[in-house]
Amino acid sequence: MSATFAEIPNLMDMIFLIIHSLLRWAVLLTACWAVISAVKGIISKCPYSTNDNRSSLLFMISCDIQLVIGLFLYFSEGWGSRLIHWNIGDKATRFFTVEHAGTMLLAWVIVHIGRTVVKKAKSDRDKHRKALIYFGVALILILVAIPWPFRTALGPHPWFRI
Repeated sequence: MSATFAEIPNLMDMIFLIIHSLLRWAVLLTACWAVISAVKGIISKCPYSTNDNRSSLLFMISCDIQLVIGLFLYFSEGWGSRLIHWNIGDKATRFFTVEHAGTMLLAWVIVHIGRTVVKKAKSDRDKHRKALIYFGVALILILVAIPWPFRTALGPHPWFRI
């Protein structure tokens, strides 16, 4: 049995939604790694290491991949057109059209700015401190903007979409 042309975008959207949902865990893990590395560096007063740099780089890369997939979903599922026509009446539509997209984009910008600021910092202490500030703020924004299963007003959202 072959799929019709009209069914292919729905299948593709579903595949990208599953990837986007699973990749959130990679973003959260790398964010926690970057924040914990910064806290550890501040507390132990150790030099900014290759491992610290790697944690922030992987956090940024996972955010980049997540953004690309998220933008594909945003425009393929019509969230962008809802925003243009101000058709954001219910809570779930408003959340995905404005709040989720805007907050995640802001977090992405903060991660990129943070990575640059950390790399340009002169002392190891400043690198750890700035990493904690930027990556900590980005992590908080990401946690707030994820459609967690306990946010009942948004409808059902599983912990793992498979």
